[in-house]
Formats: sequence, C-alpha cells, structure tokens
Amino acid sequence: MRRIALVLGLVLIGLGLSLYFALSRSEVAQRLGRGEPVHFLYLLRLTPNDPPDWALVASLSPQGTFSLILIPGTLSVPQKGVWTTLSSLHALEGAQAFSHAIAGLLEISLVEEKEIGPSEWDRLIEGLGGVVIRPTERLFLKESQFTLDLPPGEQLLSPPKTRDFLVFCARYAQDPRFSLTLEFFQDFLVRLWAKPKAIGSLGSSWNARDFWRRALALPEERAHLGLLPARLEETRLIPDLVGVRKLREKLFFGRVFLTRDEVRVAVLNGTRERFLATRTASWLSERGFQVVGVGMADRYDYERTILVVGAGAMGKVPLLKELLVGEVVVMAEKDFGVERIGGWPKGADLLLILGAGFDVRS
Repeated sequence: MRRIALVLGLVLIGLGLSLYFALSRSEVAQRLGRGEPVHFLYLLRLTPNDPPDWALVASLSPQGTFSLILIPGTLSVPQKGVWTTLSSLHALEGAQAFSHAIAGLLEISLVEEKEIGPSEWDRLIEGLGGVVIRPTERLFLKESQFTLDLPPGEQLLSPPKTRDFLVFCARYAQDPRFSLTLEFFQDFLVRLWAKPKAIGSLGSSWNARDFWRRALALPEERAHLGLLPARLEETRLIPDLVGVRKLREKLFFGRVFLTRDEVRVAVLNGTRERFLATRTASWLSERGFQVVGVGMADRYDYERTILVVGAGAMGKVPLLKELLVGEVVVMAEKDFGVERIGGWPKGADLLLILGAGFDVRS
C-alpha cells in the first residue's frame, strides 16, 4: 500500500508540475508577460442555418481587467470597395473573413476564435440558470421564419428564448445603442462570475481554459462590458472609428484617447504684434481645436510662449504642444497665477499665452 501511495503521489506531483509549466508557457501567459492584452473572439451562431448574429471579443489587459465587447452581425464594414455586413461577409467568405474584419477594426491580434452554435449556447445558458431581461415594453415580432413575444417587465429567459431574444436585438430592434443587449450581457457576466464552472465551450481549448481561469479569478468589479461604437449612416450601421479607438485604449490599456475637438483653448496675445491671437485662434480652429476665447494678456512683453494647464487637463497638452513651433513653457494653473489675467477663462482646458517670436506653422 505504501508503494502504491508513493507512486500515486509522484504521479500527482508530476501532473501538477506539468500543468504549472504548461500554463506558464501558454500564449495567454506569454502575452500578458510581455505587457500585451489577450483577446479571444466568439461568434454566436444562434440559428442553425444562418451566419452569426453577434460577435463577442473577450479580453484580458495587463492591468488586470477583463472586458467583453459586443459586435452585432448587422454592422457594415468596407470590403472590396463596398459596405458589407459582418453576417453577410461570413456567409460569403466564411468565419475567417468575419474574424479578420473584427481584428482589423479593433487593431488586435486574436489568440483564438471560436464559433458557438445553438446547442453549445443553450448548454452555457443552462449552466448559468438562464439570463434576466427587463424590457419596458412588449417585444413582439411574427414573421414566416421568426416569432418572438415577450411581455414587459423582469423575466428569466430559458436558453432557447435567449437565442430568440438576441436574434431579435441584432436583426429587428430599432435601437442602434442596443440597450437591451447590453442589459442582457450585464446579467450574463454577473451569473458567469457567480458560476465560473459554467464556462463550458467558452473554455474548451488549453489557451481558453487558461484565459478564463485568470479572468474569473478577478473581482467582478474589474469586469467591463462595452458595445463596439457605431453610427447610422443612411440605412447602414457603420463603425464609429474614433469611438472604437477610445474604447480600445480604455479597455485594453487603461488609457484615455483624446481628439483635438475635445481640447478647449483660450488664446491671449502677450506681444505688441497686432492680431497675433486672432490668427493663432483661426489656425487652431482649422486644425480641430475648440477655441473658447481670444484676447490680450496682462502685459505685452512675454519673452516666451506659455501654455497654462487647467485642472485635470494635463493629458490634453501633447495634442496642442506638438503643433507649436519654438520653445513653449508648460505651467500648471496654480503656478501661473491666473488672477493677473482676471481669472481662468470660462470653459477652457488650456490657456495659450503667445510670447515674443511666436508664429504658427503654415
């Protein structure tokens, strides 16, 4: 018996060591170790003979956060000079083209992509005990190939009903914000964190199991849900590329992505050169900045140009400073002393005081 116990102990130790070294060498571990986010793509095929209605991008960031981005199959992307919905792209060119389009939109490299069919989805939802929705009005649709009738109010959906509901949200609901879908997946994540063993087909591969093991070990408050930003153009739903970049930077890297139209600048002339502030304000406006004030500084002998930064606006400085020629001194509002100019300009993030020799780029 002692020999058997010893052999079993050695076997278990060997299995444990094998598991440890395998996980430490997984692509998930390697990417996180290099400070890179990790991404898995799931394509939800909710009806047997149709292309996927939804894509889910599940990600882990090096900062220790999990995110799930929802992408409807009705989203149109440019393909060979024409707009094509993701679902149509899948039907025409297959899952690889669908995945490639999403990876390109989000500027990511996928560790793995997986298609989840109706039966796999039903098992997943069964393991979660269903999903709760709270529509404020009756959801009703009857067509030859599709019927849905859900009353208003809180209700727990069975696995088949969740598929019908998500198909309705993707194809028929007149809501570009997909608020009902976001509500659905918010409850989905809460239930997944409460029942981590229910991951089933989401974690069917070695890399996926490692990914979900790490994700579900995080506190629930570090799990974030997002919808790929999009806008209606005529009859098409197309990506909002600036919004996509903002979402990407926030969820994958914990950074804020700013554009020039989010930077509000007041411009003051600190020299005797006439109309310098007016010309500079026009130049900045042409380049996308919001100019919220133009005027004269408290004196006319500023030897250097000063960029005064309002509270909480330090992240906006590079967008403006990279365009300015010559030496520019960056100074916090409290260090400059804005009392001398009558207080901080209303609505401004940054105050640009033009000094001797300042000129704008042509």
